Amino acid sequence: MPTCVELNKASPSNFELSFPLLPGQNSLLANEELILNVYGVVLPALNIQQIDMDWQGTRHKVAASPAEFEIMNVQFIVDSYFKNWKLLFNWMTYISNNKDKMIENFDNYAVDSSLVVLDNFNNSIISVNFKGMWPTNLQEVGFSHKEGEVQLEGGATFVFDYFEVMENI
Repeated sequence: MPTCVELNKASPSNFELSFPLLPGQNSLLANEELILNVYGVVLPALNIQQIDMDWQGTRHKVAASPAEFEIMNVQFIVDSYFKNWKLLFNWMTYISNNKDKMIENFDNYAVDSSLVVLDNFNNSIISVNFKGMWPTNLQEVGFSHKEGEVQLEGGATFVFDYFEVMENI
């Protein structure tokens, strides 16, 4: 018979993506951790290429490459002061700003981050820890008043080296 823990379900509003200190920040707020209020994210796929190999007269499928992680698209709510959007914008212009530098050294802009999944009681149940993450795309923010909605939404695409899954129960 299922226990109460097994019946508890995570809802889409119970996710947050957090970043430590971001590179290229030079204000008093730079010492604050960036936490995106995520309303849409898909945990990226993991792929390993395979090849057929003959061994003792039998064909076997074997791994032919290291694991490859796909990109991660994140949809988030822009805060009322645009702080989260502006921090991502500053991070991307620190990487490459088309003004006075073409690109920054990778070690200077990739950071570790965590996608934390919370249960209905706001307890952390699982963390996905990303290593060497950085943004490649900051999506547009649309301004409109439709049917009384005034919530601003943004999106970003991130790449990373790999991720680890940690249970927090």
